[in-house]
Amino acid sequence: MNKTTLYVYELKKIVNRKIVWITGIIMLALCIFSGFSALVSTSVYYGETEVSGYEALKIIKHSAKSFSGRVIDDTLLQEMQEEYRTEETGEVSNYSSTAPIRFYVQQIVNDRDLLSDINSDELYAIREKEIYQNNTDQMLTEEENAFWSNKDSQIQKPFVYEYTDGWSNLWFCAYTINCILFLFLSICLSSVFSIEHLRKTDAVILCSRYGKTRLYLAKLLAGITFGVISAILFFGAAAISSIFVYGSDGFHAALQIAFPMSSWTVTVGESVFILLLTLTVISVLYSSTIMILSELLKNSVAAMAVPVGTMILTMMINIPYQFRIASQIYDLFPTNLLASWELCDNRLIHVLGKYFTNYQIAPIAYLILIVFLTVAGKFIYQKYQVHER
Repeated sequence: MNKTTLYVYELKKIVNRKIVWITGIIMLALCIFSGFSALVSTSVYYGETEVSGYEALKIIKHSAKSFSGRVIDDTLLQEMQEEYRTEETGEVSNYSSTAPIRFYVQQIVNDRDLLSDINSDELYAIREKEIYQNNTDQMLTEEENAFWSNKDSQIQKPFVYEYTDGWSNLWFCAYTINCILFLFLSICLSSVFSIEHLRKTDAVILCSRYGKTRLYLAKLLAGITFGVISAILFFGAAAISSIFVYGSDGFHAALQIAFPMSSWTVTVGESVFILLLTLTVISVLYSSTIMILSELLKNSVAAMAVPVGTMILTMMINIPYQFRIASQIYDLFPTNLLASWELCDNRLIHVLGKYFTNYQIAPIAYLILIVFLTVAGKFIYQKYQVHER
């Protein structure tokens, strides 16, 4: 039996289990639902007019698309302010056509009174002030502030508005998709090694020709392959769902249109690619960790309970920015990293004279950890001795 045959056989053992298909269909449905969740709302009020969630989405989408390609300058802000003042007098009761622009401005300007007379220079100045305040809260050093100031200066201003909901919605779904993936892999991979101990076939397997060499790598690679494919399928399902509902506009728009307070010098589409790449690396880490636990604990329930418990624990705990090192390490956990607010996390990691963001350093750290787990797992697997039962 060659390596490829053994690998395919182990992959089929994982995929052909009923629990994998049943759980997979449920998890896939949840990912698809993430794009339709905005339509669940039964009614939305625009003044005295009541419309369904679906109708509200159509109105917002049409209005936002009408401004695509327009510069967010004094001219556009004046249009918004004229309509805003008209609404304040009660002359208009329906949905405001400039509402998407107002919503964008409100993400930067917290003071509602400024909406009626703010100009573009003030808008961008307030944005810079808010970013600096955010950096101060995160306890950034002068060097880190200078780094982001340089990055922000490379972003073209004034911004050009684009409708980006189809793509930016994936960032709001990312945390949920990550949790779904972790739970799914915990259920499906927790028995990859432990099943041999449960069935008491470990003695036969370990004394066979490839029992302590090729079989370990075949099982590990099969599980990792399953994890990567699962991550791509879940992300793809959420992406297709989101694009179907919101549209595919705004792929090449600046990230600051979707997330005004971010200083990343990438487009919305590039940020989504970074998100997918990070999720893929995380899936490899999840898969290898769960399988190593399966061999270490020799019990599928225990191997599943550890990652599920870890996931729940990270949902309940938050380490404040004041504890800079502990907080940053905690936010680098794979269960915490994939969240939309991380786009505004400007804390950097200094390595060999260069600065790296969390999304740059995390995949490298994960890959190093994966190699360590693989070597440790192989040692545990090969040193295991079957005792008399």
